[in-house]
Amino acid sequence: MAPTTRGGLLIVAAGFCWSTGGVAVRFMDMGPWEAAFWRSIFLAAAVGGWVLYRHRGGFLRAFVRMGWRGVASGLAIAGSSLFYFVALAEAPVATVLVLMSVSPLLTALLARAVLGERIGAMTVLAILATMTGIAVMVGPVDVMAGGWRGLLGLGVAFFGAINIVVVRGTRPGVDMVPAVVLSGVFLAAGSAFVGDPSAATGKDLAIAAYMGVFQVGFGLTLFVIGAGLVPAARAGLLCLTETVLAPLWAWLGAGEVPERRTLLGGGIILGALAAYALRQGGRARPRGLAAAAPREL
Repeated sequence: MAPTTRGGLLIVAAGFCWSTGGVAVRFMDMGPWEAAFWRSIFLAAAVGGWVLYRHRGGFLRAFVRMGWRGVASGLAIAGSSLFYFVALAEAPVATVLVLMSVSPLLTALLARAVLGERIGAMTVLAILATMTGIAVMVGPVDVMAGGWRGLLGLGVAFFGAINIVVVRGTRPGVDMVPAVVLSGVFLAAGSAFVGDPSAATGKDLAIAAYMGVFQVGFGLTLFVIGAGLVPAARAGLLCLTETVLAPLWAWLGAGEVPERRTLLGGGIILGALAAYALRQGGRARPRGLAAAAPREL
């Protein structure tokens, strides 16, 4: 299997994991900051355990080897999650979703400017098609709903793009999974000062454990590995599988029947991603955990 194909499948699998978060939150009683804290604690513990198992005596060295990129990736992941929580607290989900849809475009532009990765015509068409699909899913929305804080949804896309480009620029052979552990530590430390973690119930902790270990922990681990194997713009596009699958789990798990436009928009996104993957999937890239970049970040 070509490295790009393997990387693409890993990112699609990551989107599958992430898409289960919305239905999980539906059954939580604690607030968003408490959820962020406990999810991050379980995330750091689960992925940290994996890094310890994988590197054993070189556990600390695995963090050091990442250098500043590891810290930057951890901060970017934590920043994206933070903006997501704040944006959802201030604006409708539809508004946040529309603003987040610019992520593939931001990723492509940033990768072009920093890594020198070309933006092909197929990539541009796929980005426009997926953004159209998201627009169909959510329908007409007021992007200023919730005031200026609603625009924080752009922060989710911006920090997500930064993380992809940082991971793509990592030299081959460097394990960037420890950056996921750092993101959990950073977000837990920040949310502890805002929320009240002691207010969590046993049910809340169980849901947070699921989210920390599987939904975010396993998902981010797959994503960080996969993002090093495919062009940044493609990684940003494939992440949108989360957007398509999330309404499905909300329907099956919480009884939220999707509207016709949700199904239509999701079909447009899936069609665009499938066509793009079939067109681009066969192109080989350098082997390794992360492909070499034309220029240093």
